[in-house]
Amino acid sequence: MPKIVAGNAEIECCLIVFDKNGTLVDQELFLLSLAKARLQCLCDKVGRQVADLWEKAVGTDLKNEQVDHNGPLATAPQREEILIAASVIYQCGQSWSAAKKIAQDAYDYADECLKPSYGCVLLEGVAETLKLLKSGGLKLAVATTDAHKRAEEALRFLGVAHLFDVIIGGDDVENSKPAPDMVLEACKQTACAPNEAVVVGDSLSDITMGTNAKVKKCIGVSTGFTSKEILQQAADVTIESVTELRVKME
Repeated sequence: MPKIVAGNAEIECCLIVFDKNGTLVDQELFLLSLAKARLQCLCDKVGRQVADLWEKAVGTDLKNEQVDHNGPLATAPQREEILIAASVIYQCGQSWSAAKKIAQDAYDYADECLKPSYGCVLLEGVAETLKLLKSGGLKLAVATTDAHKRAEEALRFLGVAHLFDVIIGGDDVENSKPAPDMVLEACKQTACAPNEAVVVGDSLSDITMGTNAKVKKCIGVSTGFTSKEILQQAADVTIESVTELRVKME
């Protein structure tokens, strides 16, 4: 079984499950891109006043290009965020049935308006590190609250999708992070046991997901919204970025 080095730790594993936003790609740019597209589509469908209420409800301030790092846009799977949008629309006078349809249509149209890579930009050195890990005999997976189709298209556009054995989106499982479902599905599809897998992520929900799945180790990276100090309280190992991972050569 391959052995990876993360900080001062050496870990035998056959599978590395990576979070996407904040771990592999710049999280702020991606979320702002999504939020701007969704805001515009909601403006077109239900007007600026409702769209402004939606903006607050999902935790964004687009005028100042700010995202609440603990808010729905940053942490919730899309299906949950659509329900938040529907609730805002409902409170503004639509029936619940109509509100859900308007919200779904707006989000679908926003996805159509956005083009790969959907605002995603790989963090520096990520592509090279993934190639080295793959060439070292490791299986690689992505577990993201982002929709599967968008995540896969973005990673393909960025030139790294082929390096992953499996991509698991928030719409591929019944329970999103911090539930273990994504990791367990990745293990199932790669024929690796959870105790042969490692989770790498930038948030507590990533680390908790790995812990709940009973993976071998959880590795926190400081390239997202969560501070290194907080990650150190939950992760087995904390490093500055994915680029510090390497294969141990015997």
